[in-house]
Amino acid sequence: MFLNSSVLASLRFFEAAARLLSFKQAAVELHVTQGAVSQQIRQLERALGCRLFYRLPRQIILTEEGRKFAAIVANALGEIEEGAQSLAASRSPVCVRVRAGPSFALRWLVPRLGRFYASNPHVSLFITAAYGYLDPIRRDFDVAIELIKDTPASLHCEVLMEEYLEPVCSPEYLVTHNFLKVPGDLSRCTLLHDSHAWSGATNDAEWRYWLDAVGVVDVDCSQGQFFSLANMSIEAARNHQGIAIGRTVLVRDLLSDRQLVSPFQARVKSPATYCILYSKDLCEHPGMCAVTSWLQAEARNDI
Repeated sequence: MFLNSSVLASLRFFEAAARLLSFKQAAVELHVTQGAVSQQIRQLERALGCRLFYRLPRQIILTEEGRKFAAIVANALGEIEEGAQSLAASRSPVCVRVRAGPSFALRWLVPRLGRFYASNPHVSLFITAAYGYLDPIRRDFDVAIELIKDTPASLHCEVLMEEYLEPVCSPEYLVTHNFLKVPGDLSRCTLLHDSHAWSGATNDAEWRYWLDAVGVVDVDCSQGQFFSLANMSIEAARNHQGIAIGRTVLVRDLLSDRQLVSPFQARVKSPATYCILYSKDLCEHPGMCAVTSWLQAEARNDI
């Protein structure tokens, strides 16, 4: 036997009456008349071909068939309700707080956000540009993207992508400093520094690391102009003020557009790596999987 739509609709009436053992109370709960409840129950009994209630003068009692069927209906409606709530929750707006270094946020993250929202319309992001100590207890973020050398033990860590270093300057600066042929010639140039490259880094850490890697010992990397953000040193280079250590992730587009050039074509792998960090208790946070999966996909596209 197949139950038609009108009979299926009567199951809610039956469930309420069976649970409350009262047509009157079921009517109050369902905001209908008592007569409507009685009519729906009779319709269901006709469809099933059996009596579900004994109707006594002042009460109703479930028959044996009614008792068994009530358990089935209650369980089925409960699963439907749970499934509906789960589906609704999955489609409700979810906010994920993302912390990223200011230069990384401006140069890499923000230009890509359109793609994130196109594929995740029910997740909103609150982006905070910050760097420095990550407080795992009183954190103001759900997920952080950090350039780090050492993984904090208190946070879950996923490698996002490697970083590479190379000197960059404007084409105009290279023209006016046409003596630049080998890295040793940097001794006659102004070096531009991000003085906070990673947690614990010295003011000239990136330049010092790159010069050591290419075997240059006669360039004073402590001289030049110092900035608290990589983006500021990059902008200074774009404005012909000197040569900056460019992080490939941050300057790739500027090199492609010839707003910056690399005098030596000598990339060196940075000692620091971009990582995704979040508290272990947020692994099931709504939207977290969408954010981290998207970040990893974007990073793979940059390789």
